[in-house]
Order: sequence, then structure tokens, then C-alpha cells
Amino acid sequence: MERRTARREFLRLGATAGALAMAGCTSGTRPTRSPSGAATHAGDFRMGVLLPATPAGDSIRAGMRLYLQEVGAQAGGRRIVDVAGVEDLVSPAASLDAVRRLVEGEGVELVAGCLGSTPALAVRDYVDGRRVPTLIAGTGAIALSRGRRSPYVYRTSYSNWQLGQPLGSVLVRRGIRRLALLSAGDSDGVELAAAVKESYTGQVVVEARMPAGGDYGAVMDQVNDAGPDAVCALLAGADAAAFLKLARTQLAPGIQVTGSGFLVEPDVLGAVGEAAPVGAMTGLHWAPGLAYAENRAFTAAFQRVYGRPADVYALQGFDTARVVVEALGAVRGRTADRRAFLRAISAVTFTSPRGRFRFDAGSNTVVDTLYVRQLEADPGQGLANRVVGSVPNVADPGR
Repeated sequence: MERRTARREFLRLGATAGALAMAGCTSGTRPTRSPSGAATHAGDFRMGVLLPATPAGDSIRAGMRLYLQEVGAQAGGRRIVDVAGVEDLVSPAASLDAVRRLVEGEGVELVAGCLGSTPALAVRDYVDGRRVPTLIAGTGAIALSRGRRSPYVYRTSYSNWQLGQPLGSVLVRRGIRRLALLSAGDSDGVELAAAVKESYTGQVVVEARMPAGGDYGAVMDQVNDAGPDAVCALLAGADAAAFLKLARTQLAPGIQVTGSGFLVEPDVLGAVGEAAPVGAMTGLHWAPGLAYAENRAFTAAFQRVYGRPADVYALQGFDTARVVVEALGAVRGRTADRRAFLRAISAVTFTSPRGRFRFDAGSNTVVDTLYVRQLEADPGQGLANRVVGSVPNVADPGR
């Protein structure tokens, strides 16, 4: 999605709901602020959204605004105003500067978003020190659930452990005895691979870190020479697309393609075309075809409003906005008592498009179900990830 498209969509939603505000908008009540930057009296509830202008960031933002539209951007007797942070979050310093502007300059009472482990870890100490309630909507860094867990930070997406550890046992149950394990070279890739190996009891015959934008040919030769039952690709976005394009022509016949669900999300499938790995088995905390009524309503509404299918990032944004609304309603809009507001956040539970939503008290991270999906060519829908199994109630071990 182009940045200008995301802004047009937001303006349309704002007109429909009559309640949302663009970044920098000064309409409505501007609350006075304490020295910490928090609002000191009721008025508009200003929610700072910290997301990059990328396809994944735009999807999270779109999911958040879709839910706010559904409730009229109101909760606890207060209007919810979406205040966007700086979009070009290219470094930890940029993320830290952006969150500082939201809290100290815009007086937001809650920060939401944070796509990517590096930005989230960069702002963690700031929001912890300023005691700013924060909802992480797109980050897997395990430290946020363990050594750097903060009482002010809750995660609505997943931890890398939650995606990787149950996937290893799924591979074993599906008869994969010899595995090639490929992951991105960043910290998320390292954590995902380590989590898979915690429960995978077969033999890892190849383990490789895939260089971003690099030549994967040498790695593919290693995989083919080792002759595994399957290759488990823990890749997303451009890395996933590059791998699948190469695998179509160079991966030896008989080697099954598996991996995290990000490998076959819509952004990747749209980029690879005929190289889509039909039959691939992946694991993720959501699938478009889940039978929950809430999921059918969510996917239909997203398609209607944005003219494209929902993805897992949009789901994470949708749930994040609902957490804000539920918690704000529980305290009747009274957020001056931060401890009470945080208790309300921690106690939020509802039926999400992904199933039951609730936070784990030991990690401040949502308890997820890992859905086992198989990519199929559906005559009516094109490519679709059909759910063929699940691992329920996956909670990060926390400390």
C-alpha cells in the first residue's frame, strides 16, 4: 500500500466514524499534561500510533482504524483520537525520538504499534521510565516477555518463542525426520530458529542464516546435497519472496516446504506469483478461513473498506484497538489512575478473529493458538491457507 493510499483510507474512515483524527490534528479537547506527559483530566483519549510506512505497518494501522470505526471511536465516555508518530522509523534513534514526541509533545496517554523488534526494544526503556501504557502490535522479540518485561508494556501480537517452539513439535508429528532450518540473519530469525529446535527431535541436517537481499543459491545447494525431508523457512516479506522464487526452480523434488506463516502471507504470495509453494505447511496465530463468526465479520469488513484481503498484521492491529476500547470502557474513561488502567488492560478478554484473546500474566503477552495451515489453490478464492491442525494455549514461559 502506498503511503498516500493509507492516508486516503484513513480520511474515509474518519468521515464514516466522525471521530478519528489525523496526526497533528488539534480539533477536540487537548488535555493538560503532568510533567510526565500524561493527561491529567478527561477529554479526548489521545492514542499515539508508532508504525512505519511499510505494507505491514499500513496493515496494522488499517486494522486498528477498522475497529475504531466499528465502535465510533468512543469508549468510556471519551472520544479516541489516533495520533500518528513519525512514519520513517529507520533506526532505534528515530523510534525513540518519535515516541518522545508523542508522549511529551502530543500528550498521548497510550502508545500502540511498534513493528519490528529493534524499534520496540528501543522504546521500551522510555515508556517504562515514563510509565506510559504501551501495546506492542507487531514485534516478536522474546526479551519483552522475559528479561525486559515491563509492567507498562503488553503485547498483542506474539513472541518468537510462541511461533517457533510449537512448530518444531508439529514437524515431528508430521513425520519430518530430517530438516533444513533456514532463518533470517537478524535477531528475530535467530530466536525463531532456536525456538523450533527446542521441540524438534529429528535431525537438523542444514542450518543457515539467509542474508537479507543476498544470493541464496549456495544455501539451496547445501539443502539439496543434504537431502532433508523438508525445509523450514522462517522468513517474511522480501526475504520470503526471494527464497520461494529460487525454490521453485532449484529446490530438489520431494523436499517439502514448511515454515512460519509469514512465509505465505498475502504480501509474499502477491510478489511470487507462480512460485507460490502450493502444499506448503506453515504455522501462524491466525488464518483467513478460521470459522469464528468474529473472523468472518472481520475479513468481510476489511475487504469492503480497503478493497483487499486482510492479513495477520491487520488482525494484530484490529485486536490492539479492541484492547484499548475494552480497557477504557472498564475504567469508564478514567485513566489518571494508571495502575487501575493497566489492571484493566491486563484483564481484557474477548473472542477475537483468531479465537479467545487474553494476556498471560507471567509475560504480558497474548496467549495464542498456533494454527497449522496448508496452502491450497482454491478455485473460488485463489490461494488459501486452509487450517489442518492447531496447538492451543501457547503462552511464552516469561521469566
